[in-house]
Amino acid sequence: MAHKFLDDVGARREVRPDKFGRKGDKRKQKWAEQRKIYGFDERETWAMDCTFRCWLYERLRFFLEVAPIRLDYHKFTFKDKEYTQGELIDMMLERLEFSFKPEYNDFDKEQEEYVNEIQQIWALVMPCMWW
Repeated sequence: MAHKFLDDVGARREVRPDKFGRKGDKRKQKWAEQRKIYGFDERETWAMDCTFRCWLYERLRFFLEVAPIRLDYHKFTFKDKEYTQGELIDMMLERLEFSFKPEYNDFDKEQEEYVNEIQQIWALVMPCMWW
């Protein structure tokens, strides 16, 4: 299955549930059957932080391409500063892209805090993510 946005950004293999497993893995048939039944396979439950970040990145990128709405209409406060919906989407995309890079080290407290802001920002804008 193609994941254009993850491919385009160069998301490393270790953070992509669609790439979990080894070449020639005997579970491939099982995963294919799970996808037919559920629409996804068990690999998406192995590291749900990665799964969420990949899911959100792809959908935010596509949302920006297709949503016919003004992204400067809704305003939100994050860390005592006001931002538009579009600015917060850009902030999430920056953090998501950073989390896909080899430089990201989730044992580095500063880096982890930066990436974990994605969830906080998403919670703010999620009620307005429709058109």
